[in-house]
Amino acid sequence: MKKAFIILLLLSYKISHAQSISLDQQVQKRFNEMTLDADTSIFTGFRSTDWLEYKSFLSKQKKELADSAFGLAAKEPGGYFLKHLATDNWIQANGNNSVFAIDPYIDAAIGREKENNTPISQISAGIHIQGMVNDKLSYSAAYIYSSEQLPNYLNTYIQGNQGYAFGKGQGTLMSNGGYSFSQFTGNITFLPSKHFLITVGNGKNFIGDGYRSLLLSDNASNYPYIRLQARYWKITYNVLYTYLDNPRYQVGGSDQRKYSVMHYLGIDVSKKFQLGIFDNVIFYARDTTIHRGFDVQYLNPVIFMRPVEFALGSPDNAFLGLTGKYHIYKKGFLYGQIGIDDLNFTTSIQHHAQSYGNKYALQLGIWNKDLFNIKKLSWRFEWEGVRPYTYTHGFDKPGINYTTDNQALADPFGANFHEFISIFQYANQRWYSSLENLFTIRGEQPAGLPYPIGYDLWAGDLTTFPYAPVFGSTTTQGVKNKYFYNQLIIGYLINARNRLGIQADIVYRKHTSPTVGESDFYFSIGVKTGLYNFYKDF
Repeated sequence: MKKAFIILLLLSYKISHAQSISLDQQVQKRFNEMTLDADTSIFTGFRSTDWLEYKSFLSKQKKELADSAFGLAAKEPGGYFLKHLATDNWIQANGNNSVFAIDPYIDAAIGREKENNTPISQISAGIHIQGMVNDKLSYSAAYIYSSEQLPNYLNTYIQGNQGYAFGKGQGTLMSNGGYSFSQFTGNITFLPSKHFLITVGNGKNFIGDGYRSLLLSDNASNYPYIRLQARYWKITYNVLYTYLDNPRYQVGGSDQRKYSVMHYLGIDVSKKFQLGIFDNVIFYARDTTIHRGFDVQYLNPVIFMRPVEFALGSPDNAFLGLTGKYHIYKKGFLYGQIGIDDLNFTTSIQHHAQSYGNKYALQLGIWNKDLFNIKKLSWRFEWEGVRPYTYTHGFDKPGINYTTDNQALADPFGANFHEFISIFQYANQRWYSSLENLFTIRGEQPAGLPYPIGYDLWAGDLTTFPYAPVFGSTTTQGVKNKYFYNQLIIGYLINARNRLGIQADIVYRKHTSPTVGESDFYFSIGVKTGLYNFYKDF
């Protein structure tokens, strides 16, 4: 299975971000607006998609389908320099039934952190190739290299995480105290018919309609994956096979590897209500005693064939979930998620106390467009609550937790927290802006306590020594740490096609606890290509 992943990924690089709908927050805002206005019901719970999937559904938005959120530019007459600088892909070739484009990826920003009076900077450069053939095949590849001087709290995070950063992989420490990163992203999407789709790629995926996802988010680094989709009537079914990395554990002198198999069944229950059903299993590719490889029994594409893991006591890590979305009115919707890692309600009721075995995560949010009747002004408010020990794993195999490259596959805060997020976004022609306010309370490890408190996904749960009390666990138990994060973004798109623009950021962050009192205020301005999310709000 590992060889198959590598071969398919090399093919994707040889053939050539493409028709992929970017997970960038401004792009996702436009996607929400378009699907609310659509002339048909579109299941939106799986967000890592290709615009070809929606072409037949968004007929009334055909003109907008050609914009930067979804596709490639159609060739139009005009001066080459002005058109390609500000309107089209920078290099483009069109055939009778195909299109091929190349765009630069540029991030160049400078700023300053007030707390330590130190400079911050980012210089990223890369190339972004994309194309389409016969409305059946979409392909893309991107390479980015970056050199960054980061705010102090991010440096501290990276130093304590084996050099792994917020969604960028492992960095290399430079002589100026900054880090350098390189990242490959690529995929090939084939649509053999309107009912089926196959994608092979190296990148990120996202499940749900929120800013965060408690089932699968784009918080972690890129990973190889294969996605199969079937769509018929009111049903959209995705199967996702991924190959993950676990650098905290070594086997045979190399990183511990693990596989993940996810099934996600989406149902348009009515024109207003969408329901998603999710399951996932993570298992080692190799442990200290056996080279297991990819377990062929997990190739079964039928959902809920493997949650018998719960009952059989398998050492593999199973996880279940639900997503929901309800259009409460024309310009807004409610959404939510439930993630279930384990449940032990019976013994909790018997002992009148929560068992550590009640490991679950909850999300509830609302999204509105044209807030206060101001066109293109949207607002999102979201809450997440995650019980202690959720996403961890015991059986003396904490490495098959819900992570890759030392980063959570769900929320960046891990577990044992409550989180509240408010995000305003506005766009007018090429101008865009956003205001994010975040408040999180997380219970963290008290000094000297011999057992894990439940926020660290690598510490294991209570089936791993040292053992904690079975009953009495509560969300945010331990030392309560409070995180405030506030960010204002103002930008102008130089080229709406490849999302190259000028952007200014102002950030104020504060972290307090009984033993910690630190704050960060920093600003930056520069040129930015808005294709990916790299989360710094933790």
